[in-house]
Amino acid sequence: MLELALALAFLLLILAGLADYGRALSARIALIHAAREGAFFAAANPNDLQGARERVRQEAAAVGIVLSDSDITVQVPSGSDRLGHPVLVTVRTSIPTLFARLLGVSQIPVTAQATAPMLVR
Repeated sequence: MLELALALAFLLLILAGLADYGRALSARIALIHAAREGAFFAAANPNDLQGARERVRQEAAAVGIVLSDSDITVQVPSGSDRLGHPVLVTVRTSIPTLFARLLGVSQIPVTAQATAPMLVR
């Protein structure tokens, strides 16, 4: 009976870890989509970086992730011949854990990046 109790506790700990990992992975996929949307917007509107950040925030908010301006970085190439050069959008946030808190891990950092080629000069 003791062996069953120990094995069951170990299996529940593994399941709890998988749940937190799944939440972090789901958040990363959502942030990748949000960063991609922001990169496409910035590639078409290189002078409206705040609009690109807003686009990223809207996409992330659709799945329940709240972002601030400090979480979003938009890098647009400079110079006169920007056509085709990549726009880079990076999104960083932390996802609170549900079960890993028992082990002392309260948040999981999540980062996503996306690029898009400049569509205007």
